[in-house]
Amino acid sequence: MKKLILCTFCGILLASSASAQKQLPAVKRAEASRDSLATLLGSCNKTKTSLEARNKKLEDELVGLRADTSAKNTRIANLETQNAQYKTLNDNLSAQQTKVAQHGAAETKAMLEDLQRIRESLFARQDSLELLQRSFIEKTEILNNLMREMGFKDSELSQKNRKIADMEALIARKDSANNALRAKIQRALTSFEGKGLTIEQRGGKIYVVLEESLLFKVGQSEVAANGQNALKQLATVLDQNPEIHITIEGHTDNTGSSQRNWELSTQRALAISGILLNNSKINGKRIIVSGKGQYSPIATNDTPEGRAKNRRSEIILTPDLQEIFEIIKN
Repeated sequence: MKKLILCTFCGILLASSASAQKQLPAVKRAEASRDSLATLLGSCNKTKTSLEARNKKLEDELVGLRADTSAKNTRIANLETQNAQYKTLNDNLSAQQTKVAQHGAAETKAMLEDLQRIRESLFARQDSLELLQRSFIEKTEILNNLMREMGFKDSELSQKNRKIADMEALIARKDSANNALRAKIQRALTSFEGKGLTIEQRGGKIYVVLEESLLFKVGQSEVAANGQNALKQLATVLDQNPEIHITIEGHTDNTGSSQRNWELSTQRALAISGILLNNSKINGKRIIVSGKGQYSPIATNDTPEGRAKNRRSEIILTPDLQEIFEIIKN
């Protein structure tokens, strides 16, 4: 029995194996078809994805084109409005040009008439000018005759110009000598500058200004020792320049009576001249002494500082101008 069952089972297996072998080609074809379909499906999916991305891009471009189209439509509308305005302006301009042309014709005619009148006036003026020229020639001849009669000659004018040049050269030499003298005085009195002594140059003259504190005690006319030293050094310089004229002026403030101020200013000027003469060989003819009292202030007398500036002595040095006077006289 077992053998029968075994044989039966073996028969079934053999039959089943024979059937499987017959179906194997069909199975392989199905598997190949399935693989091909899977590959095709993957390709379709890729194509779908690409198409979806392209479709999205096209939709975005469509939105942009719609916006651009809207903007262009707006611009076209603006341009049409501007074109209408330009057309109106052009029509107005054409009308104005027509008016100007019409007006210009009338104006041109008026201008031509004015030009003709101007020409006629010009011809009349030319005639008058010729008369004036003839009159000018006659008067010029009369003037020349008068100049010859008066002896006005070029040689005389040249001579006068030479005298003026000589005078200017002489003044320049005087100024140069004056500058040199001031430099000498400054060197001689340098230790006293800023201590009650100042040196100025005004109008071609040198002013040596000495404050009261350097020369005198208040109300007195006797020169102090320090002031004497300054005047002695000044005398040495003036002795070496005999062509310089010397004027000594005394000044006071307005304190006290005018009579006393005149006396004090004069006494102080005399005291200064005495020191200059006693300490040099200066000729007394060169010196002029003057007391100005309170009447030539250089500052206000309302403050102590101003009154101190007014109480001063001035030695004024003037170059010899005789040569200049001779040139002027001649």
